[in-house]
Amino acid sequence: MFWHTNEEMTSQQRYRWQWLRCLLINKWAMGLPHINTGLRKFLLRLGGIKIGKGGFIGMDGWFDEVAPHRLTIGDNVTISFRVTLVAHGPRRTDDMSITIEDGAYLGCNTTVLGGVTIGKGARIGAGSVVTRDIPPGATAAGNPCRVLQR
Repeated sequence: MFWHTNEEMTSQQRYRWQWLRCLLINKWAMGLPHINTGLRKFLLRLGGIKIGKGGFIGMDGWFDEVAPHRLTIGDNVTISFRVTLVAHGPRRTDDMSITIEDGAYLGCNTTVLGGVTIGKGARIGAGSVVTRDIPPGATAAGNPCRVLQR
């Protein structure tokens, strides 16, 4: 779509369509009732987020509309209610993308910061703040999020 962003754009070009992405991603998509997961995922994809098949995305979350091209959500991922994905920040040289691999589960009120990969089948406890990579199949929780079981 013409409002998708990428790293080669100037900051003026990147923010030109931010208002539209904000409406698509965080107002319309995340405000839908939980039974409208298909429509929610369609609107998130339209806003520039890469989302796989299946799974569930809960309502009232906040997904980064400044850099939606940095968000990748795999197949059959369950994202509970009020989850926040932040893929931008003050770091200029590091990769700020967020990757949630197939079959992962994120509990309610979880915050995932930029530069994090959540491994295949990993489980993140409610209220966690994920600041570093979580290995595949691990169970993690806390603030900051720590691996509890592999």
